Amino acid sequence: MSTAPETAPSGTRQRLDHVDAMRPIKQTAVISTHALIYFSPLSTSLLASGLLTLTHFSRDAFLFVSACMLAYSYRNAKEVKLGVYWQRRFMSVGLVYLVWTVIYFPVAAAKRAQGFPYFRVPGSAIFSSTGVHNLLFNLATGYYHLYFLLVLLEFYVVFPLVLAFVRRYPRSHLYVLVGALVWQVFFPYAVRHAWFGFVISSKLETRLIFSYALYLLGGVIAALYLERFHDWVVAHQRAILIWTVVAGVVPLVMDYFYRHGHHLPKLITPGSDPFAAVIVPYDVGAIVAVYLLGVYLVSPQRSARTRAIVASGSEAAYGIYVSQLLWIFILHRVATRFGWLGHVPWLLMMLFAVTFTYFMGWLFSAVFARTPLARGVVGRSRVPWSTFIPKRHQFSPTLERDFGEGPLNLTDE
Repeated sequence: MSTAPETAPSGTRQRLDHVDAMRPIKQTAVISTHALIYFSPLSTSLLASGLLTLTHFSRDAFLFVSACMLAYSYRNAKEVKLGVYWQRRFMSVGLVYLVWTVIYFPVAAAKRAQGFPYFRVPGSAIFSSTGVHNLLFNLATGYYHLYFLLVLLEFYVVFPLVLAFVRRYPRSHLYVLVGALVWQVFFPYAVRHAWFGFVISSKLETRLIFSYALYLLGGVIAALYLERFHDWVVAHQRAILIWTVVAGVVPLVMDYFYRHGHHLPKLITPGSDPFAAVIVPYDVGAIVAVYLLGVYLVSPQRSARTRAIVASGSEAAYGIYVSQLLWIFILHRVATRFGWLGHVPWLLMMLFAVTFTYFMGWLFSAVFARTPLARGVVGRSRVPWSTFIPKRHQFSPTLERDFGEGPLNLTDE
């Protein structure tokens, strides 16, 4: 069942198939989070708020895996050549971030309209000093879900220093992890109670790498021991899955008691706080559980059709992620216009929203990957139209596939 390679790639298109298989799973979780926000009664339903708590792990998983794969690509390199490094980082993340910040600029300014397409964009909201200010503000802070990429760019700045440190002090890795865990638990409480002499807003908190220390540093250290990490995870898969389930139930139970008047410490009470201390064990378990699911999906025991579906989802994952809010916005406006939200049960509406958004994102990514805009819009190299309808031989395990220039691409030379 083991699929981890024995050596790190260097200047190749070599992939970690089971890690690529994590991409569509994480994107589904991200879409679920946003579908819950737009289509469920979070303020009145304990089930809806609980599901939101459980799907928020996708952000931490994205950062953990991205940090892990970046460190994996450099773990055998003698140095980080900053010129090549930053060219690669800009093309993989920075360019897509800029393009989609511009794309979402008019979307954020759109107003409701009665006729199709049920939106209108006032010119004064774009072509004005206020419009320029809003564009620059979104560029600096990350529009809605695009802040994932902003946090990743922040991490890219410090990564060469982090890698140098963990290499220089190999016996410190355990202490680094323990320190990151303590920081992960207490940092949110500290910045909200001015322990450092200042208070930061919840929006800014989500956009700082300091809020994700455990997952970023954990990803770097896991990369240095990836073969041992992989073997340990596979060998303890049942215990990991049980841990994840139990750790997921705990915050839901605590949230129930908190909502029913029981006084619990705010530091550990989840509510809708993705940084609550009680969420950390579940997030760690969920990340490893998704890793295991990736291993399962690329196993030779899976059918060719299953592997083809997973590969297709992996290829389109970056495009699905960046475009998802477009489809959610459209669906929400249509649902509001025709009164679906008041008549269709919210759980069914949410499930439909996840399916619709994922399919539209996949189709969008598949189309734009075959145009000259592929690099900037869906973050991958252009591919020929002849591959739009895949043929069976295209999913041969021996065929090298281009999964795009996203954060999980290990090519750096």
